[in-house]
Amino acid sequence: TSSLTEEEVFKDAQNSMLFLNRIYGHLLPVVPQTGNKGMRWRGTDALLEVTTDNGSTNLATSGAYFNFNSGAWTSNSSTFSTSDWEQSWQAVRACNLFLSHIDNVPNDPEYNFDATVREVRKGEAIFLKAFNYSEMVKQFGGLPIIDKAYGITDELTAPRNSFDETVDYIVKLCDDAAKLLPLTHPDVDYGRGTKGAALALKARMLIYAASPLWNNPQKPEDSPFRGKYDPQKWVTAAKASEAVMNLNYYMLHDNISDLFITRTNPELIFVHMNQVCAYMTSISVPNKLYPPGAFGKSGCNQVTYNMIREYEIIKDGKAYSIDDPESGYNPNDPYQNRDPRFYRDCMFNGYHFQGKIVQLGEAAPGASTPAHNPSEQSPYYTHVYSIKFADLDLVVNWDARNPTRGTHQNYPYIRYAEVLLNYAEAMNEVYGPEVDGLGNGKTALWAVNEVRTRAQYPDRPEYKGLKGGMPPIESGLSKDALREKIRHERRVEFSFEEHRFWDLRRWMIDPNTLTNIQAQVPIWQADGTVRYEIRTIQTRYFDKKMYRMPIPEKQLYTNPNLVQNPGYPLSTEAAE
Repeated sequence: TSSLTEEEVFKDAQNSMLFLNRIYGHLLPVVPQTGNKGMRWRGTDALLEVTTDNGSTNLATSGAYFNFNSGAWTSNSSTFSTSDWEQSWQAVRACNLFLSHIDNVPNDPEYNFDATVREVRKGEAIFLKAFNYSEMVKQFGGLPIIDKAYGITDELTAPRNSFDETVDYIVKLCDDAAKLLPLTHPDVDYGRGTKGAALALKARMLIYAASPLWNNPQKPEDSPFRGKYDPQKWVTAAKASEAVMNLNYYMLHDNISDLFITRTNPELIFVHMNQVCAYMTSISVPNKLYPPGAFGKSGCNQVTYNMIREYEIIKDGKAYSIDDPESGYNPNDPYQNRDPRFYRDCMFNGYHFQGKIVQLGEAAPGASTPAHNPSEQSPYYTHVYSIKFADLDLVVNWDARNPTRGTHQNYPYIRYAEVLLNYAEAMNEVYGPEVDGLGNGKTALWAVNEVRTRAQYPDRPEYKGLKGGMPPIESGLSKDALREKIRHERRVEFSFEEHRFWDLRRWMIDPNTLTNIQAQVPIWQADGTVRYEIRTIQTRYFDKKMYRMPIPEKQLYTNPNLVQNPGYPLSTEAAE
């Protein structure tokens, strides 16, 4: 706090632990607590997904996310990458400061602080440092490796280390943290870093390091912009995910409908702890579906037709793309028999919600305006809401920004489904779909099917009484074919969890496939019927330089030994 000196904080166990808690509070709380607190865009309720082909927003046609999508965004812009850089480095400094003092903090029996707790808290700080580094490396690449808390008189001249050096450093931090951390904490400490969190973060970093953007055979030399090309990086990544699986502690939660609204479940590995709140529910569900008096903002995160078409149709125990003539897809009744995750993730025209049939869309001449359209509209409105983090049983009839009512909802930074899909991706790249390359009986196909077949229809009205769920991916696919299936599963499983933004970059997806954003618009006719029109709602800007985020330009002037990423002004290299 501002009223205490550094010496006063670290001569006291309680103050020292409050300092560590503040570093946790500094982590990005994607699901907000109150008002606009906590969203990545720092001032709107739009998630990062609205700058991918998965999402759109009906917020005002201005602001950081709009500038990002339209190309009016530079290394000078005030956007999420600027604040992520600044806030992550603040957290790294705080971790270094804590670690420089923790060995000298006196034991305090009254506060239950002893040598054992000291080692655990040290492990947490090392893990938090690794986590903040990992958030930066997937955006920017190689980073300065800083092991001390810089003071006001220190020269800020550290150069960027290479990408491989930075990843190796994060991996070492994760290994060091895992040696000190327990597998679990007492309930009062739920949300703190654990051994599993450290090992899962390591596995995530190694998957990124093996991916095409960072492991490019066309540019095989290690630099701040990418690592040295080595296909064996996939083996290392697979073994790191296997290590998490071998803890035998985590498993997939069996009910997809409450996965994101339960405080604890066996799938959650590392989460951001939130207050009890209703705010994310309120901004997800159209406010006209609630009694008068509910908070008036809704529809801030919407699902594009680009994403909707990814949810397959289940027919006679098989899964089909909507483009497959065998699927039975009806373009004028498009939301029947879809992947169970569709009904959890998306609220659409005809959705069953708290005894109501949701009415959304546009009115043709002579037709009435659909009953549940919110008052705020924009050209980028898709008429399908992202409700993945909403509590569908909660009746919001007050100002939902009040943090004392609602759902004890946490945001999953890492969950076990990611470990399995990381493992599937790495195993497929090095061994193919069905080779037991690590001798553990677990192939790439097995891992992806674990996640896929978990998606079963719960016994809830919004699932329309459907039974069963997703069938497994069939045997006999090529490596290339299974790669596409794994990427599809990641896109569906992690929609609106901030994976798509980074996945399409690390895979170097063709920018031309990411710019045409479509909506499937319900148009109500005068006779009460509805037809659906697919239309382009936005043509976005995407340049290959945007595979990486730019280091904020002012930082380049503060530290002349930094180098800018490819394709941006002041860079030494063109984009891929």
